[in-house]
Amino acid sequence: MTAPLATRRFAATAGAVAFVFAIGGFALLARGGDAQSMPGATAAGSDSFGPTDSPILVAVVTPSDPTSSPGSRFQPIDMFATPRQPSHQPSHPAFRSTDAPFHPSPARPVPEQPVNWVTAKAAGRVAIVDGRTVLLGPTVDPLLMPSTGRPVPAARTLDTSWTRWIVEPPGRGTDEKGTTYTDKSYWNLCGPGASTVTLYYWQRLTGHPNVTGTAGYFVDPYAAEGVPWPSPGPVVATSAGKPLGTYWSGSDGVSGFTAHGRGFVLYMATKTQPPTWKATGISAWADDKGAPYYPTRGAPLSNIQAGVNWEISGRNPNDWVDSWYGTVNTYDPTLARDLRVAVMLDVGRDGVPVVAALDTFDLPNWQDGASTPHTRHAVSIVGYDNTANPPTFTYLDSCGRTCNPRGGNRNGQIHVIAQSKMVAALDDAVGMGFSW
Repeated sequence: MTAPLATRRFAATAGAVAFVFAIGGFALLARGGDAQSMPGATAAGSDSFGPTDSPILVAVVTPSDPTSSPGSRFQPIDMFATPRQPSHQPSHPAFRSTDAPFHPSPARPVPEQPVNWVTAKAAGRVAIVDGRTVLLGPTVDPLLMPSTGRPVPAARTLDTSWTRWIVEPPGRGTDEKGTTYTDKSYWNLCGPGASTVTLYYWQRLTGHPNVTGTAGYFVDPYAAEGVPWPSPGPVVATSAGKPLGTYWSGSDGVSGFTAHGRGFVLYMATKTQPPTWKATGISAWADDKGAPYYPTRGAPLSNIQAGVNWEISGRNPNDWVDSWYGTVNTYDPTLARDLRVAVMLDVGRDGVPVVAALDTFDLPNWQDGASTPHTRHAVSIVGYDNTANPPTFTYLDSCGRTCNPRGGNRNGQIHVIAQSKMVAALDDAVGMGFSW
């Protein structure tokens, strides 16, 4: 059996580390589906995958697969890693970041996640069964499918027929009402874009949030931030002398193709508000001195995690901090192994993406020779293939052709990358980590 997570909380003095970098630089300028089981997915290389002990006493589940080894040990994912020195040293000469300095407003404090929950999460025990988040027993092998006891598949890619077309609105053009606008912040919406891709799968599992149907006017939330409208700033529709913003919905044809989820992308950027926040939107709209950011500097990984968890919870103020996602930092000494296992658990076992906050320098769709940028960026990992040579991840990047016009990038593209290159992108100069 499994235990529900309603009684999982205890007082904690430590939790996930908040990041001081935002995701999304100047791109132009500088709960579970079915899966086919495949044998051999419970071990790779010298890693040992199996059950682990936990300080939380819950019901014990014995895997139904008689070939599994209940006595084996699962190496927890290192969610408690501390910074190593030196950190973020470029692995190549002539490093040049394309990102502006970032000192965000303190208006979006992210509560620490309970240590007992992070411990269970790291052990792979937080799982999705029949659309519900549950806590697996302490002797359960997390790399077995809870519903069948068979191994997590060695390869799986989530259905991307809708999510591949989640493409951020351009920084200038016309909105769905035909109104002309210019808003440079729209070039920096990869954090809200990756969040929207991720939350689409949660909508399929739980019925919320409304990724596919959110519609309305969205305005950069400087007023909610308590800072003045920037000058010069966005040029958008107005009403009664105040900025009205731009109009977007669940699907539109403004860019010459059917783009999905732009209403929700803008909702995540400008309107979502976990209960501990004094301002709205996961993007950073002001600095710590009270000056507006125009364009936005992007969304810190801590804000992405908090915003996504808030939406997964159904906006439940009493039960949202640890709805699902926790963060692994790039100073994790076993980053490559931990990313691979986290993707296997989230994508292969539970049917939801992993959000990666990384450096564009190592991504195939950002390559531009000597001009390839080092830009903080966010993507959603929606697939993996441990049987490929080399093993690969599949990811979606909501930054379309207007945001990233480089030759390797197309609207609606599904990207495949060697797992080692994805790890390099996380560990490169402006990479941050992943939330799973």
